[in-house]
Formats: sequence, structure tokens, C-alpha cells
Amino acid sequence: MFTNWRKKRARTKALDRRRAAHEQHPDAAAALVRHFPDEIWPGVGSVVAGYHAVNSEIDPIRLMETFHCEQARLALPRVAGPGAPLAFHQWLPGDELETGAHGIATPHAEAPQLVPAILLVPLLAIDHRGYRLGYGGGYYDRTLNALRGGGEVIAIGLGYEAQRVVKLPVQAHDQRLDWLITEEAAHRFG
Repeated sequence: MFTNWRKKRARTKALDRRRAAHEQHPDAAAALVRHFPDEIWPGVGSVVAGYHAVNSEIDPIRLMETFHCEQARLALPRVAGPGAPLAFHQWLPGDELETGAHGIATPHAEAPQLVPAILLVPLLAIDHRGYRLGYGGGYYDRTLNALRGGGEVIAIGLGYEAQRVVKLPVQAHDQRLDWLITEEAAHRFG
């Protein structure tokens, strides 16, 4: 219970920091492409799952379009149901999207499902250990747990340098990310 209260308080502060960073760095989406490490750059046919940015989240679409030009396969998430991991459906630049859960644009349910080798993750804050703070729904924690149980996946947070914090409150179900890519640099965890 105490951890939940601390997370709620941290979310409020993190959202303010992210909004300010979003306004200060209008070219951040392009910087993600420049800072994405060669060692984890997706190969031909690799599946990269991203997200459709909302509010002040850093937008991964330019990065995903770059991967598409180099023949990676792309996917976006859909909420599969209460308490379930996210499902990833194929997406191509220019595909029509529909409004899904929480008002987020998603591929149509009929689009083929894919299993990502690379998962791009939005965040409110992230600490030096790679633990992220999201909105509190647990979607990405459940999803990473399921993906890691079925094989390897590289989990990459996308955010602003201003979203980095020293330490976040962590619970047993929280999943660490492997990398953080910001408008300034790439950071590896673990």
C-alpha cells in the first residue's frame, strides 16, 4: 500500500517533468534515430513493437519508419483484456488505425498478431536500474513478463533525459527495461 502511494506521488511529478521536456525538445523523435545503438538495431525481418504516442510521450513513429525502411516488421499494441498482456498487431506506416482502450490508436483486431524481438516502451520516469514508472495499469509489466517467459525480447524505454530519476519505488511484479534511448543518448541497464 505504501509503495502504491509513493508511485502515485512519483507519477504526478514525472508527468510534469515529461510535459516540460516535451515542450523543450520538439526534435526529440529525430534524435531517437541518431542515438539508437547499432548493437541492438533490428535486422531484416525482426519484429519491432512500438506504441502510438499520447500526450507528451516521446513519439517513436519516426524511429519505427526508419526500421521499416530497413525491412523490419512493425507492430503496435492492443489491449487484449483486463489483466492480460498486450497483444501486438502488424502495422505499416500509413495503415489506418482505430481508437482502442484508453482512447489510444491501435491497429484493427484483424491485423496479424506478431511476437516482438524488440519492444519500445513509453514511460513517465525511469531509474538508474532500468525500472520504469508507467500510468499504473501494469500492461507493460505483464507483457514483458509473458514475452520473457516465451523467449528473448529487448525492452527499450523511449523518453527524455529529464525523465531519469535516481530511484523509483518498485514492487515484485515490476519488470526492468534493458535500455533507455533519449534525445541525448542511449543508456544500457544491467
